[in-house]
Amino acid sequence: MRTIARLIFAALVAAASAGSARADDACRPDVERLCAGIPAGGGRIAACLKANAAKVSPACKAEIASVRAKVKEVGDACADDVRSYCADVAPGQGRVLKCLAANQGSLSPQCQGIVQGAREKLSEFQKACGGDTKRFCKGIPPGQGRILACLKSKEAELSPTCAALMK
Repeated sequence: MRTIARLIFAALVAAASAGSARADDACRPDVERLCAGIPAGGGRIAACLKANAAKVSPACKAEIASVRAKVKEVGDACADDVRSYCADVAPGQGRVLKCLAANQGSLSPQCQGIVQGAREKLSEFQKACGGDTKRFCKGIPPGQGRILACLKSKEAELSPTCAALMK
């Protein structure tokens, strides 16, 4: 089940990019203070925050709880579908979400709703920030929040629609 949760979480994060930008904001000071020097990816930052749970700020704890609740919701809705249709898909860069979307017609109704919502959020993000991504983040490989970090670093220069979505 832990593997299923990771796969679903990867799809959720990829699809809800703007939401993960807010999570970064809530936990960024804690990550800088408690996890300095730990490279992103592979769940290392999450493991660091978990290991330092007693020292994590209330805002970051709330964001982590919110993400966990969403992961549970997605897991409850899509775990069987991920096992059935996407078990051999490596998580990351939205691959699990793409696999689920490719099998949309065969998914359970609950998972279909989750996938549709994720696709809509991703489309909204791409529409609002696609131009800014091409302009400011050309050459940055997607994954592990690199595009979001790039956009965040150019926040003052973003188009109004992208800036609003990033807030």
